[in-house]
Amino acid sequence: MMWRALTHRFVAVPLALLAIIVAWNVYIAFNDHGLIEGEVRDQAGAPVAGATVIFFERNFVYYEEKQRATTDAQGVYRFTDMKTHVGQLEARTADGRKSPRRQLRLWFRSQDTEVPPLVVEAPRA
Repeated sequence: MMWRALTHRFVAVPLALLAIIVAWNVYIAFNDHGLIEGEVRDQAGAPVAGATVIFFERNFVYYEEKQRATTDAQGVYRFTDMKTHVGQLEARTADGRKSPRRQLRLWFRSQDTEVPPLVVEAPRA
C-alpha cells in the first residue's frame, strides 16, 4: 500500500522535484570556489607564456575590467575568488597580439569553470 501511495503523481512529482533541488544544491556546494581556469595558445596551438588575461565584468551598460592574470610557461591562467556569473575574457601578449573576447556565462555565481583555449592572433608583419 505504501509503494502505491509513493508512485501516485501527486506524491512522485514533488519528490522528484525535491531530489533535483537537493542534487543541484550539493553540486553547487562542491563547485562554488570562484575558479576560472584556461589556457592561451597561438594559432599554431603552441602555449603562450607571459600573456595577460583580462576578465571583464558586466555592469548595467558595458563591460569593465575586473581582474588580470598572467599565464605560466604552459600558457595556463587562473582567476580565483570570482563572484560573478557573466563576463568576458581576453588575452593580450607583450608584443601587442590579442585574442577575441570570449563571452563567459555561468549557471551560478562563483561557479568553478574551465574555459576553452583563448587563441591570440598571428603577429603583424
